[in-house]
Amino acid sequence: MPMKRRAAIYCRISQDREGAGLGVERQRADCEALSSRLGWPIVAVHTDNDLSAYSGKARPGYQALLGDLDAGSANAVLAWHTDRLHRSPRELEDYVALCERKNVITQTVKAGELDLATPSGRAVARTLGAWARFESEHKSDRIKRAHQQAAADGRWRGGARPFGYQADAVTLHPVEAPAIQSAYKELLAGASMRSIFRGWNDAGLTSVSGKPWAHATFRQMMLRPRNYGASVYRGEVLGVGAWQPLVDEATWRGAHALITDHSRAGGSNRARWLLSGIALCGVCGNTVKIGTGGSRNGDTWKVYRCKGGEHLGRRADYCDELVSGVISARLSAPDAEDLLVDDTDTDAEAGMLQAAALRARIEEAVGLFGEGVLSAAQLRTTKRQLEEQLADAEQTLASRNRHALFGAVVGVKAPQRWKALDIDRQRAIVAEMLTITLLPVPPQMQRRFHPETVQLEWKA
Repeated sequence: MPMKRRAAIYCRISQDREGAGLGVERQRADCEALSSRLGWPIVAVHTDNDLSAYSGKARPGYQALLGDLDAGSANAVLAWHTDRLHRSPRELEDYVALCERKNVITQTVKAGELDLATPSGRAVARTLGAWARFESEHKSDRIKRAHQQAAADGRWRGGARPFGYQADAVTLHPVEAPAIQSAYKELLAGASMRSIFRGWNDAGLTSVSGKPWAHATFRQMMLRPRNYGASVYRGEVLGVGAWQPLVDEATWRGAHALITDHSRAGGSNRARWLLSGIALCGVCGNTVKIGTGGSRNGDTWKVYRCKGGEHLGRRADYCDELVSGVISARLSAPDAEDLLVDDTDTDAEAGMLQAAALRARIEEAVGLFGEGVLSAAQLRTTKRQLEEQLADAEQTLASRNRHALFGAVVGVKAPQRWKALDIDRQRAIVAEMLTITLLPVPPQMQRRFHPETVQLEWKA
């Protein structure tokens, strides 16, 4: 007597462009009609909507189907086509083994029955699976090549619109674009990324997905080469985009140098005191960190201590007040604007050309290594030297932009403007203008502040 079959339906579609699950619903209707013709009762329906079988990602519906088969609650599978079940030979082999063990039969609307109990049936299934895999890989190659060509031509390749642009991904967004442009200026002036995107969140300016900004997403957005008009494919700049750039390349390069420079003292997101991580210990030369000091009667205050030991403990508020006064006075001087502002277009263009030439030389060295002209040791040495020069060139671009933005602080109102700046921007200006060394004070001198023990050296 033939075994009574209990069917589980499986439906899948890789891309649900309609967004309503209509593709899997059509598959389900056809499978239900097939079950009626076969006289098999349906015990379960499993679906994976908008999920590829080629990508290798977990398919919850498919895993639930295998669970039903392994448990014996279903002993037959109905699918619209074999390629709805598998596009991976490895997955197919696991499925064949399970069906053999549990005596499961597979029926499809378009490809008929897969009799996995016989060698010929398994051969047919494997052949269909191999062709499905070939089709997926061929389609993937075509898509990748089309995206690469679109990037080389500077065309938008589709997908979610980039933040800062309207739906056509070409026209600047009236609200988001000015926000990004302002963010670059703030960043180059010393503001932290955290303070900028928190301001966006407070103002209700969300990402394209509607979510609040976080450090990772904001950083990624600011580092996009498309922001200065570059068309990129898989991390490589292939051409000039057909969209309006948000900022010029010099601004982007300067910001890129600051964002990716993890050793930058003035850019700490956690700093709350003006000189922490900037001022140097006069004994060991290490930068100072913030700590707590106090007196015998229980009074406490913040002090700067060196990171290399306990060589000093200087009142932080006194040191900060002294440095703030010196900076304000310098920015108020008649020649302050000439001292700080130097951003001629010629200098910017020369800096960009130098940086571009160095990047090209690095790529050339890698190519020569691939051709066997350079050894691994020679490549390491050459690459290290060129990368050091590139870092210097990009830092020069960053400094050029930061100096240009000091113009908003210099002048007769410098003291008021200085006080109005946030701590990140104040720290950036201090780090740019001064080398500060804190000297230890003998015990007999610690009852009052001694300005002469805060040594200041102008960088420019």
